Amino acid sequence: MAREDLRMDLANVSRGRRWAIVFLLFTASLINYLDRAAISFALPLISRDFHLLPTTKGLLLSSFFWSYALMQMPIGWCADRLNLRWLYAGAFALWSLAQGLTGLAESLAMLVGFRILLGIGESIYLPGGSKIVSLLFSNKDRGLPSGLFDFGTRTGLVLEGILVPWLLVRYGWRRTFLLLGFAALVWLIPWLLVFPRRMGAVSNGLASRPRATSSVTSWRALANRNLLGICLGFFCFDYYWYVLVTWLPDYLVAVRHLRIVQAGFYASVVFFIFGLAEPMGGWIADSLIRRGWDET
Repeated sequence: MAREDLRMDLANVSRGRRWAIVFLLFTASLINYLDRAAISFALPLISRDFHLLPTTKGLLLSSFFWSYALMQMPIGWCADRLNLRWLYAGAFALWSLAQGLTGLAESLAMLVGFRILLGIGESIYLPGGSKIVSLLFSNKDRGLPSGLFDFGTRTGLVLEGILVPWLLVRYGWRRTFLLLGFAALVWLIPWLLVFPRRMGAVSNGLASRPRATSSVTSWRALANRNLLGICLGFFCFDYYWYVLVTWLPDYLVAVRHLRIVQAGFYASVVFFIFGLAEPMGGWIADSLIRRGWDET
């Protein structure tokens, strides 16, 4: 696909349509984390059915991140070069199917396999969403939509702490995964209706930026101090964050002897507070940049 097809013409994308896309990214992020962390709440039930030891639980929980981590650079490369409308839709469909099929797993190997597929599909969330926001909004207006679409991840975890335990108690873990995965496919309808079919020339200031003159220049960007600082910050944050996302519900049930519904409520409190702070952080960042603060 030609490079010019990667860029949205803001003159042809109304303000309302841009924010509708941000809302769809928000709901996709919500579903993303709802699907990603559902296994954490279902782990006590899955462990009982498959007789999982703590080490085996760790294997199952970490399998998602094997593919998710390895796919970050390839999916980012694809987001820069392929039609984001279909790339995001395809990845969303893959992770939703993987989530639904988890409910049919008959062995640990099948569970791990579906979690790996889930990681491949969900890898589009941050690279794809960030790329779309960068094409739709200028630098000075990008913080709020970025915070809002990522706010969906925290909202998903809060909703999950309430919804998933109730579903697990009422329907069991297999039907819960079937419902979460296959019902989410409905999201594809508004996405394909709202997202532009074609990409055009950029009018948000990106076109004025000089392009890399060679692949060597592009690879040198990986050694940029600001980029390395962001990577280090995310590395430190994600270690703490994913311990909470993956192990907290099972810890509350297995060690603190809470019921699944109680564990879901207490786990959601942490995610709720974090979720409230994220859009506020985006708004503050936009305000400071408009006042002349350096982005770094």
